[in-house]
Amino acid sequence: MLMRCTTMLLVVPLVACSAMASAQSIPPPGFHERELAQIIRQAGYDCRTVESIDISPSPDPAFDTMRPEVATCSNKKKFLVVKSGRGGVNARPVVRPLPTDI
Repeated sequence: MLMRCTTMLLVVPLVACSAMASAQSIPPPGFHERELAQIIRQAGYDCRTVESIDISPSPDPAFDTMRPEVATCSNKKKFLVVKSGRGGVNARPVVRPLPTDI
């Protein structure tokens, strides 16, 4: 009986944690577009909504932690947004405006 209770005490938290982790891993549709629009606005640029996102593959695997994305806003302005994976939670993304003919 004691062995059965001990096993249950170990199994139940593992099942609960794995269910919570899988539930949190899938963001809702359009989440990333809204996130990029917010990042661009916080950098001081005009972008109400992001219409499209272009992600260029990095030729060098060393730069895989940096994820450069080109966001096209609803006002047809384009911005390069680079988020580094090394700065932790407090790292600010770099936002640069791009010419619209790119």
